[in-house]
Amino acid sequence: MTLKFLQLFKKDDFQEALDGLSIAISPSLLKFLNINLNEPVYVCLAKRNVQVAVQTHSLEKQDIVFSTDLEKSLLLPKEIDTFLIPYFNKNQLFHLGPVIGILTEINDDKEEIIFPSIQHLCKELTEELTQIGGFFYLFGLQNVQEDKINGYFFHHNTWNMLDFPYPHVIYNRLHSRKADSSTAFLKLKKLLEEKDIPIFNSRFFSKDETYQLLNKSATMHKHLPLTKQLTYQNFISMLTFPLLYVKPVHGSQGRNIIHIEHLNNGFTATISSGKRKGKTKLFSDEEKLWKWLEGYAKRRSYICQQGIDFLKSQERSLDFRILCHKNYQGNWTITSIVARIAQKNAIVANLAQGAEMQPAKVVLHELLTTEKAVQKLEELKALAIEIAAILSENTNGYLGELGIDIGMDKQGHLWVIEVNSKPSKKLEEHIEKTRPSTKALLEYFIALSFSPCLKEISEDE
Repeated sequence: MTLKFLQLFKKDDFQEALDGLSIAISPSLLKFLNINLNEPVYVCLAKRNVQVAVQTHSLEKQDIVFSTDLEKSLLLPKEIDTFLIPYFNKNQLFHLGPVIGILTEINDDKEEIIFPSIQHLCKELTEELTQIGGFFYLFGLQNVQEDKINGYFFHHNTWNMLDFPYPHVIYNRLHSRKADSSTAFLKLKKLLEEKDIPIFNSRFFSKDETYQLLNKSATMHKHLPLTKQLTYQNFISMLTFPLLYVKPVHGSQGRNIIHIEHLNNGFTATISSGKRKGKTKLFSDEEKLWKWLEGYAKRRSYICQQGIDFLKSQERSLDFRILCHKNYQGNWTITSIVARIAQKNAIVANLAQGAEMQPAKVVLHELLTTEKAVQKLEELKALAIEIAAILSENTNGYLGELGIDIGMDKQGHLWVIEVNSKPSKKLEEHIEKTRPSTKALLEYFIALSFSPCLKEISEDE
C-alpha cells in the first residue's frame, strides 16, 4: 500500500483580503481533491485541526493561500511555504505536513543556542524539507505545554524560538540516560500516547538487555559472545576465556571499558578511556584482579563479556558499524556500513576514542580475497537486518534507527559487539550532499506522519 502526495505551495497573494479562518485555492484543486463546499472543510496541520471557509481564485493548481487568522490558529511559521498533502482525501480534510519534532537537550540560559551533536543533521533536514515540504523544530523537555510546544526553528542560519503545534512525529535525540528516564520524559511519553503521536527510539538499550533479547533467538546464539552480569562468581567462571571485556551496562562511546587478558603469570587489565587510557596493570592472581575491579563495580553496573580475538587492520583493532533504518513500508534497510579502525594499541574502535573510519568495502577487500570480501559484506548486512528485526519485534514502541557494531574473528565468523538505539549523527559530516541516513530518517518521518491516512485507506479497501 502506497500513499501518494501532492505538493502545495503557500502564497501571500491577497492574504489580507481573506477574512477569519479561511483558505483560497483554485477550482482545479477543489475538483482534484473532491471537496464539497456544501459540507464543512478542515485544514489539519499536525495535531491542529481547524474548520475553514474556502474561496476559489485563479491560482495555480498547487497553490494555497491561508488567511492571517488561520496561520495564527495553526501556529504555522510564516517562513514555511511548501507542504505535502495526501492525494487521498476523506472527511473534507487538507492534511498538511510533515511536522517533525526533534527532542533534545536545550540550555535556555545560553545567549546562543547551538546543537553541536545534531547540527549537521539539522542542516540536511532543512535543505531536504525545503525541497519536499513540511518542517521540523527542536525542543527540550522544559518546552512542552498543554496545547503547544515552544520550539526552535532554523531559518537564515539562526535558531529562532516560536510556538508550534504538537508535531506528527517526535524523534528522540536526548543524549542523557538520566533525561531519558526522568519524570518529565515519562510524563511526555504518556501525553504523546494520549494524543496518538508516535515517538521513536524513545529510550536507550542497555548492554545486558540487548544480549537477553537477542539471545532468545536460536539463530543468534552463535553470533553472541557470552555475557553475564558482573559478580564475583560470574567473573571467576569466565576467567577461563583468554580474553574478557568488562563494560558498563549503560555505557556509550567506548568509555570505561576494561580489557582483561589471561597470561601465564597472571592477568593484565587495560582501560579504554580517562586518565589511565591505554595503560596496562598487571595482576598476579584472580583475587587481586577482582579486588581492583570491585572499585568500578561498586559505582555502577557492569557486564562481563567473552572477548573475541577479532581480525585486525594493520595490527589495529577493527569492527564494523552498520546503520539500519526503517523505510516507508516499515521494513528495515541498510543505510551505510563503515569500518572503524582503532588507534594503535587502543582496545576499542569507537570514533569517540580516536578511531578512524573507512568504507567497509575497501577494508574488506584489503583483508580478504575479492570473492570473500563481497560475501562477507552481504553477511554483515543480513546479520544487521536480523538483529534490527528481532529487537523491534521484542521492544515496545517505535524503533526506526539502529547503529549495530559487529566484529569479525580471524576465521571470518561475525560477532555482535553492541547495538545503539541513538547512533551518532557526526559520522560522515564531511560529505557535502545529504547523507543516506538523513534521507532514510526523512522517509520514516513521512511514513509515521501520514500513517492515519494509510489506516483510513486500508479500512476503506
